Amino acid sequence: MSALYSWSRFGLRTAAAAAGRASTPTKLIFVVTKRCHSRCVYCDIWKVKDTPGGLDNELSLEEVRQVAAANPFLQWIDFTGGEPTDRPDFVEVVQAFSAACPDLLVVHFPTNGIATKRITEAVQQLQASLRAQLVVTVSIDGPPELNDRLRGIRNDFAHAVDTFASLRRLLGPGQVFVGMTLHGHKASTGLTTSELVESTFAAVNDALAQRQEAPIDWGTFHLNIPHLSQHYYGNAASGEKSAEKDGFGGEMHRAEIAAALRLAANKPKHGGAPVMRAVERIYRAEAMKYLATGKTSITCSALLSTSYLSEKGEVYPCTIWDQPLGNVRDSNYALMPHIEAARRNGIRQAVVEQKCPNCWTPCEAYPAIGASPGRALLALVHG
Repeated sequence: MSALYSWSRFGLRTAAAAAGRASTPTKLIFVVTKRCHSRCVYCDIWKVKDTPGGLDNELSLEEVRQVAAANPFLQWIDFTGGEPTDRPDFVEVVQAFSAACPDLLVVHFPTNGIATKRITEAVQQLQASLRAQLVVTVSIDGPPELNDRLRGIRNDFAHAVDTFASLRRLLGPGQVFVGMTLHGHKASTGLTTSELVESTFAAVNDALAQRQEAPIDWGTFHLNIPHLSQHYYGNAASGEKSAEKDGFGGEMHRAEIAAALRLAANKPKHGGAPVMRAVERIYRAEAMKYLATGKTSITCSALLSTSYLSEKGEVYPCTIWDQPLGNVRDSNYALMPHIEAARRNGIRQAVVEQKCPNCWTPCEAYPAIGASPGRALLALVHG
């Protein structure tokens, strides 16, 4: 398919979702593995590999190929983990969807950036074989000392900067980003979230300068709100005590995150498509509402234009709501039987009525913005 045809089709399908017409989702979030060699204090995914049987029963490559073949309508896929590239056949996994989905437009994956050589080689192979646009986000959660403590790996910051620089040379500056999750660490660092954002941005550019690499600007530096999710992060099992963990603060922490988002909004940004700058502005405006009230005015598109598939084949509404819908191994690897059942059983309606846990993660937020043009426009005007 030509890119123009595929983008036109994506636009029509997004417009149909905006009109409330239920069809096949355009986007899939696919956890390719729970393998991860980070040891993050705010995420327990890395513990799965050390749990007896924790990695058993992950979808095999042949099963992944069957999933791809059974769902050729996908146009946007986030491959996540764990660390996606810790799966030895990660490149083949992505290529399976590229081969089976003729209108695939965007492939994105986050990375911890630890194994620079392996990650770079994977991106080189994907760049040579994908028709879709390849986008990568490298996770950096603070200046060097704090980042390494939070992510549990010595020299993690240095490895992540090396990986960012390597991938940016390959893909270009518009396709590689730094992602920082805004955990609260004032008690242990004496710095507000805004101060940590400023110092992390400066530290990344200092490290790039030491490598004789061009600096990043604020358009490349993405800030994310932390969330709890049992089936994904595995960080909500302790219930109320989870909220007491370092990095999952209460009202004061939410206020600090809002201040950091305002700080970033006022920083100069160069390049980038106007539509993407508008989407970022809408994301921030709705993030402010979420931080203040726990809800947004934009209706989530989970089970309408987005879906989530775990490493073991379980279908969920999204990354946050721990509501299993069934396993693709029981539906010839097709997503739609589970999504359609969730629509009939009122689970999609619960999302519409905000009776789900409610979140504002980029995985769900960006598709929701596209599927809610009226409310998104209001957020853009008033944000």
